[in-house]
Amino acid sequence: MRRKHDIIRQYAVCTVVSSVLFGCASTQAPSIRPHYDNALRSAVAFAGEANTKMSLTDRMARWKVPGVSVAIIDHCRIVEARGFGIAGSNGQAVRAQTVFQAASVTKPVAAFAALRLVDKGVLSLDDDVNRHLQSWKIPNSPLLARHPVTLRGILSHSAGLIPGGYGGYEQGAPIPTLLQTLNGVEPARPKPVEVAYTPETEWRYAGGGYLVAQLLITEQTDKSFDRLMRDEVFAPIGMEHSGFEAPDRWNAASGHVANGSEVPGGWHVYPELAAAGLWSTAPDLARFGVAAMKAARHKPQALLSPEIADLMTTAQIGLRSLGFVVGGEGRGRRFGHDGTNEGYNSSLILYPATCQGAAILTNSDNAKPLIAELLRSIADAYGWPDSMATPVVARTGLTSALIGRFVGTYAFTDISGVNPFRIIPGEAGEGLIFDRGDGHREPLYATSEGLVGPDSGIIIKAVSTGEGPASTIIYARIGGNGGAKADRIPDAAS
Repeated sequence: MRRKHDIIRQYAVCTVVSSVLFGCASTQAPSIRPHYDNALRSAVAFAGEANTKMSLTDRMARWKVPGVSVAIIDHCRIVEARGFGIAGSNGQAVRAQTVFQAASVTKPVAAFAALRLVDKGVLSLDDDVNRHLQSWKIPNSPLLARHPVTLRGILSHSAGLIPGGYGGYEQGAPIPTLLQTLNGVEPARPKPVEVAYTPETEWRYAGGGYLVAQLLITEQTDKSFDRLMRDEVFAPIGMEHSGFEAPDRWNAASGHVANGSEVPGGWHVYPELAAAGLWSTAPDLARFGVAAMKAARHKPQALLSPEIADLMTTAQIGLRSLGFVVGGEGRGRRFGHDGTNEGYNSSLILYPATCQGAAILTNSDNAKPLIAELLRSIADAYGWPDSMATPVVARTGLTSALIGRFVGTYAFTDISGVNPFRIIPGEAGEGLIFDRGDGHREPLYATSEGLVGPDSGIIIKAVSTGEGPASTIIYARIGGNGGAKADRIPDAAS
């Protein structure tokens, strides 16, 4: 019997094209498809060197991503949906109908439902949510004086709440109720939802806040969350293959960790429904994207009023709107969201001015850089207003001083729950390698400012000046916002 990763490698070349998407009238297959799957661009190009286009098949093998599902929006219509690779160790080909965990792309879908209830007068954006919550209340805190937690703050991640994210539960493990999760009591992990900073003074990613919204919505409508989402989002939009119940294994993509092996049992269970619990297909998420863009464009029969749609697509604090991350200007203005669950990565990106975008679902922890490469290729093929240009960087020589400065083990100072990473010499003394510690490795090259990884766009700079090993570095990505500090720690292997 072949080992699991051998099966994944064998089927990585499998491509399935779906030309009929569940009978959706708004779906149209173009007569000639742009070949975005053979024109992926890397995150970085080096000056004086050819920037060779790459195939999706090769990049899936490089990143150990077994399966990818893509749906593309052009002129407010889903024009293409394709599956690449396999869903899991059973060798099932990924199809347009294959369901994946949408991970945090769940959040804008849940926010859309909440905003529909605001439109109907069922919810208020600016009331103190504790006035309306019945079975649980946000714990009292001095930080709440004159600054109550509101739905506006929750949806824009500025309500002062923690925790940030959830890791899910292994198959067969006890699954907590919503109230157990909010209280942080067994069988939930000890991560209660509580106030950590003054609401609406800054934003911090808070999946816990979306669970407060989930409770608020269900109590105010007297409906289960799944029923509410079907009534307010799935049914009106035509998302026939989306929901919160675990799907049949035969029709679902199993998650895979960074070394390419399958998550035991296929996936983790996420009872934190509004934060990360949605199962969906790429075409269904694209349908949601079309509905959101039609609302943003103030189209007749849109599912949100113009006033609420503007709030949904306008930054409230930082780059956070009510449910989405926003960016760009003019025709290049965009909104969207990314997601990461154990074994899955996802992305939804939308350009309302041209009504273009894409939904991408993958079944691998490694897929973030692959998704970025794929989005750059789709932008080229469909003429998106944001070209997602690949920056050109000048390489410099890798000196012994530079090696001594960066080689070592580092831990993030302000990001919890992330294991240390290493920068190590390459084989036979050639170059440097970024080693994430979970099976993911990629080469690093020297620049005038530090190190860069062209595979995923990693940028590493030393904070401390002078000679000798850097005690603190900044880890960032090209095109990202800011960076994260990491301190050197003793290397147990040395």
